[in-house]
Amino acid sequence: MKLTVNDVSLHPALGRVVLEKHRNDAAATLMAVICAAAADAYLADLSLAVGDVVRLYGDDGAERFVGSIHCIDRTPEQIVITAFDKGIYLARNELWGVFAGNGEEICRAVAEKLQIGVERIDADETYRTVIAMTGQNAFSILRAAAGEGREIVVEGERLVVRKRRDTVFSLPKEQILDVSSTADIREMVNRSAVVDYKGNLLSLVHRADDILHYGMFQCVQERQGFDTRGQAAAALRGLRRNAEVLVQGNLGYCCGAGVRGEQSEWGLDGLYCISAVSHRWENGLFTTELTLEGEDEV
Repeated sequence: MKLTVNDVSLHPALGRVVLEKHRNDAAATLMAVICAAAADAYLADLSLAVGDVVRLYGDDGAERFVGSIHCIDRTPEQIVITAFDKGIYLARNELWGVFAGNGEEICRAVAEKLQIGVERIDADETYRTVIAMTGQNAFSILRAAAGEGREIVVEGERLVVRKRRDTVFSLPKEQILDVSSTADIREMVNRSAVVDYKGNLLSLVHRADDILHYGMFQCVQERQGFDTRGQAAAALRGLRRNAEVLVQGNLGYCCGAGVRGEQSEWGLDGLYCISAVSHRWENGLFTTELTLEGEDEV
């Protein structure tokens, strides 16, 4: 790992570095602790200022983070810098007006308003209208346009919208350092009905296997459009699986990527999606903590 500010390496004075991202956050956050001492000649020559460019490189030399310093905290013993990637502009800029079109068209319109380049948009093709009101930031508009099954990031200088699980990692047992997991059917819906305003049944869908194993959990909705079967199917919910996994450090893990677990003895079994990731370098150790979400296909 190599961390630079304005292309000057911080390695000689680094105490701890944490790079983290949650899929509900527009930007990745990098926090670095720099050890300080009054007699340290290296720090005397190191100039740090809000707005300085921060870059993180992996052991392979590939750039994994580029952003800028937004906060500097100084004490006699250390300097703590907090930096964000360019996704911060999606969070810190509010827009107004009506955005209409399919997911890609709306995403490109938002990027154009913010003067952000576009690398790739793989968004929902459904036509929709998003009305941006006071206090609504660009990220929330993109989320409404792209669809929940998409990840929204700014890589370098350009907007990327991609499908969840477009990359799937295996999770070898020897790389796992710690695991906690849950399996939950408290929100399961395995039988779903749509009725008209008079209560007449229009569509009914169900999951026979889940009903057999867990019993019936039914929801009933009033018709909201022409595709009543699609409306009923959208309400189905399967067994939810969640896990917190600490693994040997790997900068390849990112929000939206898939992870396949095969350790049923730890409750880590099946296909998951990474909803949050935290990379940490401290005391010569590099670890990655993953927050995983999984749901049986419905």
